[in-house]
Parts: sequence; structure tokens; C-alpha cells
Amino acid sequence: MAKEEKSKFRRKLRWFLDHLMAVISIILVVIVFGGAYYFVIAPNMVAKPFIPNPGLPKDALSRINAGEEVINSSHINYLINEIGAYKLKKLFGTKKYPIMEFVLTDINQRYYAYVKDHIPITKKGNAKDEDIVMEGSQETVVEILEDVDLVGEVRNAKDDGRIKVDLVASMKTLASKGYLSLYDTLK
Repeated sequence: MAKEEKSKFRRKLRWFLDHLMAVISIILVVIVFGGAYYFVIAPNMVAKPFIPNPGLPKDALSRINAGEEVINSSHINYLINEIGAYKLKKLFGTKKYPIMEFVLTDINQRYYAYVKDHIPITKKGNAKDEDIVMEGSQETVVEILEDVDLVGEVRNAKDDGRIKVDLVASMKTLASKGYLSLYDTLK
């Protein structure tokens, strides 16, 4: 009888330990993957740097229609900071910064922006090893910058084709650099 009770006790103990280990394993998996998403793929705890709005001339649209270049690197820099580019980071263990190229289609002008230490830096010229390429007209950029809901207007422009976004880098690279946070913002 004592042997049978010990065997029954061992089965119950074994059942309890098996289930306890399963629960602990599930919790660890959630913590690891949740932490990877929250801190690596889409970091939310990064402080947004202050980049002042460069403003636009009152007659921006008429200047654009006359063929003038109204949008410059400071406008692009402000815009990408507002949509969350400051959350991007370089690939771990490398010097490969997140690089975006912007093409103003109406004047065929190119700008590139990279994010270093969570601060976007935008310059005139062609990008090398860009991750994404965004194309749009100066008029679209002006409409976005003048809107009260800048992020919402970027979404609208993307959805109705006024802004075209081409993913150049692999999905793995984009995820590793944090572009998923931009995607989440703009979807």
C-alpha cells in the first residue's frame, strides 16, 4: 500500500513539474520575443529629438508651379523625424546606418537621410546602400507639412499614390534597423 501511494505521489509530482516547466517555457518565449520586438525591431522608448519646423514661404505652391525648388534638406529632415525615423538604428555590430533616399519628382532632386544615434541627418545628393526610396512631388511635401496631422497626411499620400515607397533592402535588414516602427506608424 505504501508503495502504491508513493507511485501515485510521484505521478502527481511529475505531472505538476511537467506543467510548471511548460508554463515557465512559454513565459520565457514570450519575454524573449516580446523584448526583441519592443526593444530591437520597434523600439518605443527612444526619445524624439527636437528638430524645428523649417517653415514654408507663404507662396510655396505658386513658386513650385513656377518651377522653383522650395523643399530642401531641412524640410525632409523635419518630416522624417516627425514620422519616427529617430527610432531607426544601425545594424548591430556594423557601421551600416539606416539610409533613406527621397526623390522630388517634379524637379528631379534627390536627398538622402541617415539616422545616427537616433538623430536623422539629411543631405542633398544620391544615397549609397539605401534601405528605402521615397518619391513624391514638392507639392505633396508642402501639403504634408501644412497639415495639422502630419503623420495622417503622410498615410493618406502613401495610400492614394502621391508618395511612392520602394523597399530596396531585404526584409531582415529593414526589421533589424527598426523600419517596422515606421511601417506601424504609417499603416
